[in-house]
Amino acid sequence: MPETSVIIRAFNEAEYIGDVLEAVESQEYQDFEIILVDSGSTDGTLEIAEEYVDTIEFVSPQNFTFGYSCNVGCEAASGKYCAFLSAHAIPTSDQWLGTMVENLSEDEVAMTYSNQVGAETTKHSERRVFNELFPDESRRQTPPDYWANNASSVIKKNLWEEHQFDEYLTGHEDIEWAKHFMDQGYVVIYEADSCIYHIHNESWEQVFNRFEREAIADVEIGIKKPSHRWKEYLQLPTDILVDILTTIRDKKFGIETIREIIRFRYSQHIGTVSGLLSEPNLEDNRYSYYYNDINKSVYKNFEGGISIKQHQLPDIKPNDVLIKSNYVGVVPNIDEPNDKNKYPIVPHGNYVGTVVEIGANVTSISVGETVVGETRFRCGICRACSNNETRCEDPIKLGIDTEFGAYSQFFTAPSDHLYPLPDNITAKEGAFAQTVAHIKENVDKIESLTGGFGKCLVIGDSARTNIVIDLLKQTGRYDIDRIVPEPADNTLSDTNINRYDIIIETTGRISFTQVSMNQSKPDVIILLLGGEYNNLQLDEQRISQKTIIRSQESGNSSVKEGVKMLSELNTNRLLNGTYKIEEFEKTNNIAKQGDCIPIIEFDPN
Repeated sequence: MPETSVIIRAFNEAEYIGDVLEAVESQEYQDFEIILVDSGSTDGTLEIAEEYVDTIEFVSPQNFTFGYSCNVGCEAASGKYCAFLSAHAIPTSDQWLGTMVENLSEDEVAMTYSNQVGAETTKHSERRVFNELFPDESRRQTPPDYWANNASSVIKKNLWEEHQFDEYLTGHEDIEWAKHFMDQGYVVIYEADSCIYHIHNESWEQVFNRFEREAIADVEIGIKKPSHRWKEYLQLPTDILVDILTTIRDKKFGIETIREIIRFRYSQHIGTVSGLLSEPNLEDNRYSYYYNDINKSVYKNFEGGISIKQHQLPDIKPNDVLIKSNYVGVVPNIDEPNDKNKYPIVPHGNYVGTVVEIGANVTSISVGETVVGETRFRCGICRACSNNETRCEDPIKLGIDTEFGAYSQFFTAPSDHLYPLPDNITAKEGAFAQTVAHIKENVDKIESLTGGFGKCLVIGDSARTNIVIDLLKQTGRYDIDRIVPEPADNTLSDTNINRYDIIIETTGRISFTQVSMNQSKPDVIILLLGGEYNNLQLDEQRISQKTIIRSQESGNSSVKEGVKMLSELNTNRLLNGTYKIEEFEKTNNIAKQGDCIPIIEFDPN
């Protein structure tokens, strides 16, 4: 096991990552592993890094915050110490790492961080900022000297396990962490003899945003106040003047240099003012304060057994939303895995809930909103997601790949897969959005194959049957017949199956399905929409020219489209009744029959 884990955070750093890793590999101190935490690079960063790193951890761009990516790296680390290095920060010598690690041999030292200097392309004013923040003399820091920098630092992992980096902060997660331990009597050491070239190739907007978000974080941490803005206003002309004088001294004076100085100092100080005056878009109090961290969920084992358990609230990633379930439409066996090792699971269901807390990166959803959501999410890191393609190669399934599904009093979902429920749709109706979208998706498949024309037979008398017919009628082009078989009729003996171009079976009865397949014409389209169709035997010779659409709810259907359609359909026909979470097994059996959708109603309190 290595003594130190070097954690490098990266996003599209192909220009510098090779030089960074070469410098790390050349260190005199060699007792380390390298962990790359990548947040969606597409420029070749990963291909360059693979030659050097021991582990690659992925963070989707939507979930990125500085604190979260640090925590992901620390979680993967096996070393006693966790060293952080920016992917655009190049160690200046082979003593960079060993010099810092040596400081952590003292029990009272929690963290050490290195010197920083600019590179050849660094702006003149930023060179002066580096000189002010990172002087030539090392120092031991105690309160109120709250400062640290994770562009190049080392911490003790056992202390990280006590207090992780704040994932909500917009920056300066390193200062918050250092302050936490300094306030407990620990020391932070600035090590001037360890150094990096810190390269910031930023637009002026990026410079402004950097200082703005760091100021927002400083107010959150408590080391600055909005009243400190007056100091920024006063410092602006002073810094511009001193910068110009130093360019004259260094014989670098010129019109372009003056323009650069003014723009940098404006972005620095006015960006900081903007951050100091910003209202933080974060919840001050964890929702668990009110609910004592108690959550109740349905657990399903591999054999199908059901239990109800209480547990802690789920963790919230930066792009996540914590949802309190209101209603969940019960649809059986959606996306359930075949791998026994993935159980027990909390299945997902078709949910409507109230937003009670949002992650640090969430801007599209607000606390208190009623939302419906999807049950499959884009991973954010596969090639398809990086290219903004429609279908993700490795979608994340709610309740299977996440901690909890929707059959929980509280669960989390990514904000970009949630949609506010319109005022004209009740929360109970919203629980049908996924099912309606799923039926519409299958009707659209038929339309794509037929052009919206043809003689269509719909078999059944369930709520699903009515929804299918309503959707077919919206096109206005199908010639639709409907039969409602008697319970004892297994043959459809009074129906000339052979004259239909499209057959939609909604009862789930295997006998009707086999008659439809055996007696229909060769080029027929058959949609099986009635349930699981267990033990269905298909005669390959009879169906060789027929198009069979065996529909199972996959969680892929667009909930957003389903919500739009709810106002146009009579969803009351889908409702079987409302039940408590303790009645999940009963509702699951009802749902398997395919006639309707029972709804689990969670305690509104």
